[in-house]
Amino acid sequence: MTAAGAPLAMLGLSTPVAPQRDCIFMIHPQITSAVFETKESKIVFPDRPTEYRCSYTRTKGGTDIAFTNQNGWRFELRIGRGDAGTWKASRAEDAVSGRALSPVGNRQ
Repeated sequence: MTAAGAPLAMLGLSTPVAPQRDCIFMIHPQITSAVFETKESKIVFPDRPTEYRCSYTRTKGGTDIAFTNQNGWRFELRIGRGDAGTWKASRAEDAVSGRALSPVGNRQ
């Protein structure tokens, strides 16, 4: 979700063994054209769908996922045991963040 709470994207993960997985952003089915104009959208969807190598770590508090996109933005997602969490993307001094939800639960 964007910082304003608008649906933005879903992060799909491959199922091979953790800690290394592949992931890709998919457009959320409820996205509106206005959301495409946000800073978050321009970072999440820079120019084309791209598959990324992700680190995937389960902790006592939930799950951490991290990767860098093709434009150098470092994404970090934290999903807690309650299936809710946060995401942030940073590059140099710039950063954006928002809420994250796990619609299928916090499973491996």
